[in-house]
Amino acid sequence: MERGQILFLNEQEIQSLITKEQALDLVEEGFRAFARGNVVNPVKLHLPIYPDCDGYLNSMPSYNRETKATGVKLVTVYHDNPKEHGLLATLGTIVLHDWQTGMPYAILGGTHITNLRTGAAAGLKAKYLAREDATVLAVIGAGAQGFSAMEMVMTAMGPERIQELRVSDLVPQRREQFIQKAKELYPHLRYISCAENQEAMAGAHIALFCASAPVPILENCQVEAGSTVICVNELVTPQAVAKFDKFYTDFTECVLERFNAMGREGARKTGIPYEELTANQVTAQFGDVVLGNVVGRRNESERILTLDVGMSLEDVALAEFVYRKAAEQGVGKVLDFQNL
Repeated sequence: MERGQILFLNEQEIQSLITKEQALDLVEEGFRAFARGNVVNPVKLHLPIYPDCDGYLNSMPSYNRETKATGVKLVTVYHDNPKEHGLLATLGTIVLHDWQTGMPYAILGGTHITNLRTGAAAGLKAKYLAREDATVLAVIGAGAQGFSAMEMVMTAMGPERIQELRVSDLVPQRREQFIQKAKELYPHLRYISCAENQEAMAGAHIALFCASAPVPILENCQVEAGSTVICVNELVTPQAVAKFDKFYTDFTECVLERFNAMGREGARKTGIPYEELTANQVTAQFGDVVLGNVVGRRNESERILTLDVGMSLEDVALAEFVYRKAAEQGVGKVLDFQNL
């Protein structure tokens, strides 16, 4: 492309340019770079739209000194979108910039990339933190995030390792749709539809919490010895953390800021007091486990909790990969942008 031009890539084009396996590799290497201290990834700028709308906008910039990938993701989460507007709850846009000049050179849809990297992070948590004999996977919340995370767990651990999939959701139709869709990809699994979260949790070796619930769910569940709980979308509280032997985050500073803000907002709405999470409750950041600085699981009986807010470095890494693939294959639309 000529100077001042920009490549536009839509969601459909992006889906054809990156695989689940490639996303897992990119996110895994991103965790290593973050743990090595080679990524500038500020705490998200969080813009709540409460109480006018049940939604928020996050601005998420990052710069990877190792790969030079530089960019920003803007992502909105509007919980009423599916019901009231027929739109996805989470919508994203990613802008890539030249690291030397700051010139933008690509604008990409960020919704599929967000789903991919969120699922990839969950898959990696299962790979590094689940017990060696883990065969039973539970998914709490049968939505798009739950399905993406389930796919990535299956990919990261190998599709034959998991033997049983339990799906819990308040809506029976969502559970059945989730299971029917999963059967097309993983016909070897034993499937169980669970009306109660505890039914899904009992005996599960790995549990993905992916429900968009306005109140905490995990703190009311029993957690069995040896289980790994991966919170993709869950309001984690100190009461929930106390159930576990270890608690890992992707980015502790951002986790504390985000979840304590959410907890305070929930307390304002419900009148139920919220006790804040603190840094001393966190065992370590997950990147240190991936890099080998910290032993993730020491024995088969440890109860392990993980919580992510998601990092721009993951989104930008995937977007940069997609951009290069698109440029090689002539995919997307090139437009004059800066008119220089």
